[in-house]
Amino acid sequence: MTMALSDLHDLSDRSDLLHKVLREQQTLRTPVALFAEEYDSKSVRQRFTHLIPLSKPNPGEQYAFQVNLDACTGCKACVAACHSLNGLDEDESWRDIGLLVGTRKQPYLQTVTTACHHCEDPACSNGCPVLAYDKDPVTGIVRHLDDQCIGCSYCILKCPYDVPKFNLKRGIVRKCDMCQGRLAEGEAPACVQACPNEAIKIQVVKLSDVPDRGQIIAGAFDSSYTRPTTTYTSSKSLPEAKPADEGQLRLDHAHTPLTWMLVLTQMSTGTFLINALVVWMGYFTAEDTRVTLLTALTMGVVGIALSVLHLGQPLKAWRAFLGWRKSWLSREIIAFGLFAKLGAVSLFFPSKLTLSLAALAGVLAVFTSVMVYVDTRRPFWSLKLTGGKFFGTMFLLGTAVPGVIWAWMGQPLAQIAIPTALVLRWLVSLFEMREIKLARRDASSPWHMSARILTEKLPHLLRARKILLAIVGIVLPTVIVTQFQVAAVFTLSVAITLCSQLIERHYFFTACHGPKIPGN
Repeated sequence: MTMALSDLHDLSDRSDLLHKVLREQQTLRTPVALFAEEYDSKSVRQRFTHLIPLSKPNPGEQYAFQVNLDACTGCKACVAACHSLNGLDEDESWRDIGLLVGTRKQPYLQTVTTACHHCEDPACSNGCPVLAYDKDPVTGIVRHLDDQCIGCSYCILKCPYDVPKFNLKRGIVRKCDMCQGRLAEGEAPACVQACPNEAIKIQVVKLSDVPDRGQIIAGAFDSSYTRPTTTYTSSKSLPEAKPADEGQLRLDHAHTPLTWMLVLTQMSTGTFLINALVVWMGYFTAEDTRVTLLTALTMGVVGIALSVLHLGQPLKAWRAFLGWRKSWLSREIIAFGLFAKLGAVSLFFPSKLTLSLAALAGVLAVFTSVMVYVDTRRPFWSLKLTGGKFFGTMFLLGTAVPGVIWAWMGQPLAQIAIPTALVLRWLVSLFEMREIKLARRDASSPWHMSARILTEKLPHLLRARKILLAIVGIVLPTVIVTQFQVAAVFTLSVAITLCSQLIERHYFFTACHGPKIPGN
């Protein structure tokens, strides 16, 4: 009987302990539990009023994201909510999570959520040739106008934070608009609603306070370019951090239609320029250049036509001139259109004047091509490198093509054009090889990463160009000296040189190490 009472007491104590533990469990306040209780207890507008502005910005102000790094755990709830509430396609994302790491002396790990920074001076908008971006004059939100986009992807190259994303299914670019429609109705954006730690909020910032130098966070692009408005805060002093993927080599998109377009249009322009020079020097009359002009114009028109294949919405290509006031891409399109028209005029009405105007328009068009890439601020596309490559191709192929035609026609001028083209071939190649070698050795070089990509990820292309250079620069001159089928041999030389320039233009795109959000 005593044993039975003792067992009952033990059972009662255990039952009391179980009830106590269950009661304590119900009072635990995890972020998820608090979030769920808050979500169920209030209306949609009431739940997040402390995380969004309740009034519109005053003049000289705009909306901006504020991210509390102390609260961000990298759970990606914001990414999932953005994807779901905005109805994005399966492989589409407007918000990403990056990762910063410290050093051995200062260990550090920080997840970073990021989306569009709704910059004060948005590069995407400045570069768009069809004005498919709109910065709201009241809220400062940078919106993408899907119905205006032609899918040229130039905004992707212009944005230093890798924000615009190309949607292959729709053939256009899309990006975060800070859920502008929800904010207009007093509702929080999807990412703000989803974060269980309230790490993301919308604030009003004064444009005069937006930093115009430095970085918004470690590893980000210099803020002087676009003046991003996102603010990252932390109660802790941030150590010297770097992106988790720093040093990772990755190939960029090849943009094959643009590869052909650039080489062919530069070849065409160079041919017009050389023909104009020989006419002015008295070697030929303008009428004598019809064959070379027809060849050059055909190459130029083919190159321009191929560029349309790069667009996601090619039927809207006619709108590409609209952004000429601020977009170098629009200016390039207008310049090459003018070049093609003046080239046709010089073909049908040959004269020194028409030929010179066509050549000048072509040189101007090549300059706009250079600026299209220089304006992206990518180190590998600097003015020195891009200008040297583009104008080098123009002079090289522009000398070689007329030389071939003159050789087949038996013109004595071919004896000057052929060795000149060979010298230019060596100069262009040596310039590029020297720059790659210097950047590969110097870790502080702005395009050291691109040099590493070339030597570690694309060494086969560099070897191929060296082999082609050896054939053109050593073997073919030897054959020419023997006067054996000079025209045929030089034609082969030009074909090999064209292939070499196409290879170079391929890795001009694929080896370009572009900026993006840190650690993604």
